Amino acid sequence: MYSRSAKYKMEKKVKRVRYLPLLTGVVCASALAQSAGSFIATGGAAWIDYGPSSATPLQSSSAAGTFTSSGTSGQIHNTWTAETAFTYFITDNIAVDLASGVPPKLNLYAQGTVTPFGPGGPALGLGNLQPLATTRAWPPILFFKYYVGAAQAKLRPFIGVGVNYTWYTAIQLNPTFNGALHEIAGPGGDVKASLSPSWNPAFNAGLSYNFSKNWYATASMTYLPLKTNATITAVAANGQGVLTNKTRLTANPWIGFVGIGYRF
Repeated sequence: MYSRSAKYKMEKKVKRVRYLPLLTGVVCASALAQSAGSFIATGGAAWIDYGPSSATPLQSSSAAGTFTSSGTSGQIHNTWTAETAFTYFITDNIAVDLASGVPPKLNLYAQGTVTPFGPGGPALGLGNLQPLATTRAWPPILFFKYYVGAAQAKLRPFIGVGVNYTWYTAIQLNPTFNGALHEIAGPGGDVKASLSPSWNPAFNAGLSYNFSKNWYATASMTYLPLKTNATITAVAANGQGVLTNKTRLTANPWIGFVGIGYRF
């Protein structure tokens, strides 16, 4: 026979054993959660679709006047790049996300015939100068995202809105196009090309799937309404611009991303 005191102690131990699986489940669920305070680093590949891209007709200004080469146009061709994202959960459902990666190399193509000094002057066909120019784009995006569902859910859809700042480096012109501009610049002259930086909104939607304790798979689509002004100038040896060519590029890329993330 157990004493009343011994019986009470035994019942208390039994209750503890009953609650142990429950507590373990709570701890495990918390370990899997995309919850407040979680930090996730993600790496993957991004496909950048410039299908909607276009360019206004090239406008040329010089001492002879300003002329627009009607019929000229341009596009940016699709490309891919490696992308990284760093996500911090402010609450169980709201996160801030910085998306960046390897600056993609963009190929700019053009069509039509350029007549920079008017219809009676020299002309240059752009159709065979492919690509007309290349550049590296730097387009980091800061997102605020809302994740649907409970923090412990394995599959979580999300939507996001953000801000982007894009700038460009390593602009290279087609050798034939560059050579023609150097002839206009004259001996000792130079050719300068630039693409204007810009601030842009960004819109994002996707899915996150938790397939193990700290690992996630994610897929998303981002729309970036992006525009830039392209300026190409033939500069004489004395530093004065002889001919300035301008066009406005509308890029508006759709960016598809797939990646793997780790929760710290």
